[in-house]
Parts: sequence; structure tokens; C-alpha cells
Amino acid sequence: MKVSVLGTGSFASAIAQILTDNNNDVLLWTNDLKQINEINTRHTNQQYYDNFKFSNKVSATSNLNELLEYSELIIIALPSKIISDVTKKINKILKQTKSKKVFLNMSKGIDYKNLTTISEIIENNIDNIYIKKTYTMTGPTFAKEIIERKISKFSLAGKDLDDATLIKSLFENEYILIDVTNDIKGIEIISSIKNIVALASGILDGLGYQNNTHALIITEGIKEMMKLALFYNIDTNTILSVSGIGDLVLTASSTTSRNYITGKKVGEGQKIDAAIETTKTVVEGVECAKAMYKLSKKHKIELPITNAIYNIFFKNKEPKKEILKIFK
Repeated sequence: MKVSVLGTGSFASAIAQILTDNNNDVLLWTNDLKQINEINTRHTNQQYYDNFKFSNKVSATSNLNELLEYSELIIIALPSKIISDVTKKINKILKQTKSKKVFLNMSKGIDYKNLTTISEIIENNIDNIYIKKTYTMTGPTFAKEIIERKISKFSLAGKDLDDATLIKSLFENEYILIDVTNDIKGIEIISSIKNIVALASGILDGLGYQNNTHALIITEGIKEMMKLALFYNIDTNTILSVSGIGDLVLTASSTTSRNYITGKKVGEGQKIDAAIETTKTVVEGVECAKAMYKLSKKHKIELPITNAIYNIFFKNKEPKKEILKIFK
């Protein structure tokens, strides 16, 4: 089967590998012409991986029309802050072609402006007559370990699971496992929180705190998940799934997490802009903290970790003072 993927970052590359390992053809999309040339001629993506080669079944384009013509299934693996603009462009094209698509979101984050999840952004920006189904798939899945074909598990969610079996068959193999749920809002909200907790966990590391304190921050992170679950009426099983606590534990305890690494640099005293820039990949926790902070104030939900990260990254408050407030 042919599959279209919006994105050429570390995770989009990992998605492409899974799909081609399962004998599918993949077309990636980006505006970066240099990267397109690299993927199409050398089959590499050296911005993210030194010793990795794409299958010959992978190609790349900057043409959205071409991407949309290529497949009925459109996978979104973009930084959350650009998804709204890209989906608006997609809608204009689909109005001309009159074709319906299945959208699979594999990005994480909340839109700051409207406080909407990514699946909601898709459904708000693309006319309903051009959307066959919308799904989200997330979990504790570092791209590097997928590239190394380490066993990993996703949660696949959608309100209507008619095409879930097809999507599972595209992805599942000896190293990729998938659970299915209809709690799409739940896994999107819960999976967004973990990046904020990872920033806090990294800051603690940079400040010199160790395992006991890391256990505390993960516990506080679960509490924030529970508060959001109550507000959004999220299924408790979603919190207990790989996209809930599983993703939180991985991201907030791994020293290879981009959010953890960025937090650690800030804890060590590096300037925020420099810490984000030198991480190289997109640090979703920062934008997510901005959105979750706004949501918490609007709905009067007490989220101490979110509040601390917002104050550190957007108000230039002193990291140690803000982080230690979480435990009081």
C-alpha cells in the first residue's frame, strides 16, 4: 500500500521505516528542498541520524498536491505549531480534487490559540466531506529506538474504529505492537502532559537532584494527568495505558528525551533559547506548557508542574525556586 507522511523529522523517518519494513511505499513531505534531495538521492536523513538509510520504497516531495494524490491515508508527523497552517492548505487542495482522506495524527501537543487537540485541529480546518476518518496514534516510542527496531507499543484511537484494523496491519510487526481504543481525546490530552513533566524532570537533574526527587516529579505528573482526566471525562484506562503512564515514565525518566535534555540544560544554567536551539529537534513540551497553562487558568485546574514550567520558560523565573514549589 502507498502511504503519505507529512514530515521528515526524526519521528517521521521512524514511521517511514516501520511502514517500509511492512512492504509499504512511503512519500514524505517537507518544505526543506535540501532534505528532499538528500532523501531522494542518498536515502539518508543526517540531520537526525548518522548511520541510517531509508528503504528504496521511501521518497520525498515539497508538493502537497502530490502528497495528497499519492495515498488515501495521510499521516501527520509534524511539529504541533505548524499543523493548523498545513491542514488549512490541505483543505484548499481537497476542495479542488473532491477526494476523501483518512487522517492519522502521530504528533503530540495542544493548540495554544484555541486549546484544541490535533485531531480537533484536523476536523476544524478540513471540511467534513473530505475526511473519511480521523485517528491518533501515540505511545512511549522514541524514534531512535524504533529506528533500531526495539520492541515498542502504540495506542491507536478514533471515535469510529472502522479502519483501525487496516492501520494496525500497516504498522504491526515483530517490533511494533498496537492497542486500540475509542478515547481519542483522552490519549491526545494525556500524551501532551508528559512532555511538560519531562522538562521539569530534566531541570531537576540539571540542578543536581537524583532518583528520589525524580520519583516525586513523576508522581506529581500522574496527579496532573488525573486532574485533566476528571475535567475531560477521560477513561481511567487511558491513563493506565502506554499512551498515559507508559509515555510519561519513558519521557520523564530517560536522559535521551529531547524535553528532558532541554530541561537539564536549563537546570544547569544555560539560557532558555540556547537550550532549545542546541537540542536540534522540536521541544514540544515548551509549546504544550503554554497551552496547558492557559487551559488551567481558564478552567481553574491546579497544575503545579505546568505552572512552574510556564514561569521558567515564558516569565524567566528562577528554575530552582519554581521547580521546588511543585512539592510544597
